[in-house]
Amino acid sequence: MNTCPGCAKNFEHTGYAHHLAQTTNPPCAAQLQFSGLFSESEDADLDGLAEDGDSDGLDGGDADFTGDYFGYYDEQDLEWPDDDHDELPLESDGEDEEYHDTALEHGWERPADPVQQDIDGGDDFENLDNSDALSQPHPAERQEAEAPLGHQPIVEKFPRRHAGAPVHHSRTTAFESYKNILQGAENVWAPFESRIDYEVAKWAKLRGSGSTAFSELLAIDGLREALGLSYQNSRELNQVIDQQLPCRRPRFKHEEIIVADEAFDVYSRDVMECVKALYSDPEFSPHLNYAPERHYADADKTIRMYHDIHTGKWWWSTQAKLETKKPGATVIPIILSSDKTQVTMFRNKSAYPVYMTIGNIPKEIRRKPSQRAWILLAYLPTSKLDHITNKAARRRTATNLFHACLRHILEPLKVPGEDGVAMASGDGVVRRGHPIVACYSADYPEQLLTTGIKSGECPKCDIPHKELGSPHFPVNLRDLKAILAALSLECGIKPVFKPFWLDLPYTNIFQSITPDVLHQLYQGIIKHLIEWIKEACSEAEIDARCRRLPPNHNIRLFLNGISHLSRVSGTEHNQICRFLLGIVIGIQLPGNLNNGRLTRAIRGILDFLYLAQYPSHTDQTLVLLDDALTRFHNNKDIFLDLGIRSNFNLPKLHSFRHYVHMIKMYGTTDNYNTEYTECLHIDLTKDAYRATNHKDEYSQMTLWLERREKILWHDNFVKWCLVGDLASQERSPPDMDYHRTIKMTKHPTVKRVPLDRIVQDYGATFFTAALARYVVGRNQPGLSAVQLEREAAHIILPFDTVATFHRIKFHAIDARGFRDSSVTVDSVHSQPSRKDKRGHTIPARFDTVLVNEGDGGITGVDGYRVAQVRVVFTLTTQATNLLFPTGPVKPPAHLAYVEWFTPFQQPESHHGLYKISRLMRHGERLASIIDVSDIRRSVHLFPNFGAVVPREWTSSTVLELCPSFFVNSFSDRHAYLTIV
Repeated sequence: MNTCPGCAKNFEHTGYAHHLAQTTNPPCAAQLQFSGLFSESEDADLDGLAEDGDSDGLDGGDADFTGDYFGYYDEQDLEWPDDDHDELPLESDGEDEEYHDTALEHGWERPADPVQQDIDGGDDFENLDNSDALSQPHPAERQEAEAPLGHQPIVEKFPRRHAGAPVHHSRTTAFESYKNILQGAENVWAPFESRIDYEVAKWAKLRGSGSTAFSELLAIDGLREALGLSYQNSRELNQVIDQQLPCRRPRFKHEEIIVADEAFDVYSRDVMECVKALYSDPEFSPHLNYAPERHYADADKTIRMYHDIHTGKWWWSTQAKLETKKPGATVIPIILSSDKTQVTMFRNKSAYPVYMTIGNIPKEIRRKPSQRAWILLAYLPTSKLDHITNKAARRRTATNLFHACLRHILEPLKVPGEDGVAMASGDGVVRRGHPIVACYSADYPEQLLTTGIKSGECPKCDIPHKELGSPHFPVNLRDLKAILAALSLECGIKPVFKPFWLDLPYTNIFQSITPDVLHQLYQGIIKHLIEWIKEACSEAEIDARCRRLPPNHNIRLFLNGISHLSRVSGTEHNQICRFLLGIVIGIQLPGNLNNGRLTRAIRGILDFLYLAQYPSHTDQTLVLLDDALTRFHNNKDIFLDLGIRSNFNLPKLHSFRHYVHMIKMYGTTDNYNTEYTECLHIDLTKDAYRATNHKDEYSQMTLWLERREKILWHDNFVKWCLVGDLASQERSPPDMDYHRTIKMTKHPTVKRVPLDRIVQDYGATFFTAALARYVVGRNQPGLSAVQLEREAAHIILPFDTVATFHRIKFHAIDARGFRDSSVTVDSVHSQPSRKDKRGHTIPARFDTVLVNEGDGGITGVDGYRVAQVRVVFTLTTQATNLLFPTGPVKPPAHLAYVEWFTPFQQPESHHGLYKISRLMRHGERLASIIDVSDIRRSVHLFPNFGAVVPREWTSSTVLELCPSFFVNSFSDRHAYLTIV
């Protein structure tokens, strides 16, 4: 029993901890820092301990078997409900309601730690600031390197014209063949009787609540007759799907795999039929790549460009090998991914799916789960092998079980991969396809399991464990032949009986292991980096800075800070990365060490993170990627000096050395990111499990998936019947997300706002004067500043109210010029304070933006300036005609009153961000009226916090109170590409 000194109440231990964490009573809250209940070690990185050790639970040894036998997973790696209610959600598209918890913004927080006095010899900043090796690259160098991205490349075809060439043309396409199989095909909706009959069936299988609920719905008297349905319940609908809809993707089969004289259940599909199903899907046929290409950024063909997998070196070299043996081959690169996932929250029920796709499908399609370019290949057994009492034997059995299952599943690839097989694409064209395992996408434990490498080692190269932190130690790709000859010896390889990749043609598993942005970066080094920062800096100060970041569409506000977070997902690490650099600039370090090296190290990792995710790379941008990693290694010793680390022998950190090589081999990282297969867990595993009665679940899950796939394929067929064949589309350059378009609502948010309220509520102090100057400048563009001021003094506004808009939205435009209006990629708020439905005050929000002053380019800050938007408004037609009677061009429909910041200068040397402040004259802020179309995007600003952030600042007032700021170039990928 614990007694709280603040309120004298008694609590159990867990209740006392909860009380201190949630209380708003200051005397109780003051006990938090003295309680010891929330120590720094509570959220210790277990994954980091596993990496630094020598055991992963799969090889021999005396360590306790604490993980599942397919790799170590702590609870931070599993999907859990979000119980951190203090975090603000990302901006929604809703116009009316916005979440803001004023109590969190103004609530209790831990007091600031005392400021340390200067210590002689403790300041190392001056010694580092002029070091060329540690400085940021010049913006012009990065702009020059990135200039070719997004432009149409120079394409070099594979020299042998038979590569990927058709063998012959089938008489029927995939849709025509499907139509011939259907009974009553003259009816577009067959085997359903009508459109309503089909649409209800589709809704029931794709969106419905469940078979029992659907049957009960149809049992309502008169409903089925009124809709004209051909089925009376779920059972009859299932019979129609099972018996009358053709199966275009292979069925699952239940088999038993014998390992160590024990049978294990495996549910799998024929891998060759899966390859044919993806290759022959008519939805993909207009987009498929059949032969490798070399893309260049220059006409001289000296600078290679890499994006899709067919632009990498692996496909080209594999094609060359095949052409020497069997000319006319079409390589079908197979991308595999496996990952164990939890399907229940309380009963520890898990599933082990294996997914696959083919590299012929462009990555823009593969990375969207809704396009169904990935297929569930198998469910592997999840037995814990508890009956095997010897731990070492249990681990060996588990490893061999994994390889035995995959060896059996992938066995059909051996002969077609070597000799080829006739493959018809969806348009009926037949080629000789060679299915070859190209990539294996997995997290670190799965990589170890797949390659048979021991924990703490690199699954790709032969670097010793003690040299993992070295950026220069010479390494070589693991020798496949030598490893096959020494599997049973102590060579850093686990004793695996016949690895599944043993006889796969043209496959080197150590080369096939691909970079993993999700687990190596976000859930790997970024997770470590955040923990190191929390240990190096005052957690109270870190949380205070998080609470005082200004809002932005792309920034998630953690109003209770980040030091208390546990079970942090990859998405949350992504969100923290967007402001991580801003909260450490100028922060005080132990021993009064200057944080110059800390900010450089963080900037290096963040640059590497953002560059590694580019959808297109050239040889020059890959140099930038290497340079970012070098800057981190040059500055990482700050963590040694702080006593946080004793070494950097982390396999995930070492894996960054392979990124450049792998991008050159297989294209950019969005070809094989495990983030996409993590999304598949929901659609193909967790939803499937929820649809069962949890008894003999795999047979029900596979049947549920088969029916769902039939409906989805049939839906595409119905669309083909109604619309016809899709036109073959011209190849577009890689989409770098440079271009955006503004979307304004049809009607203003407030139709009439008096001009005096514009000043009082919106803070547009000089609104009428600025509008008068805008009118004169628009009507008489050649006037000098003095003449403009003289003429503006005579302008009389013919109105006393204006219509205002509280939101500017931005939609992305892809490389082909299409706008996706369903997703708001950015938005700008200009809204005064108001009351929500509960009577709570929501603070005013006036966002900052990047304004094109007339000569701004696609990238870089030249020709741009930061401004804060106070009012977005429109003039009536009558007012426009009176103010602009003879102007050469009528003004745009939407205007904005903005307050300016100082122009961009050179970025700061140690963190590479631009420093700006309010543009003032005679103690007043300079303001103007601009066209809304001149706004390029929103801009997030980091307040210049100094050593200790002033506690009177809040998230909603910091833009008004802070004297200077740093421009955040990490708020999203578009900002990183633009603000160079």
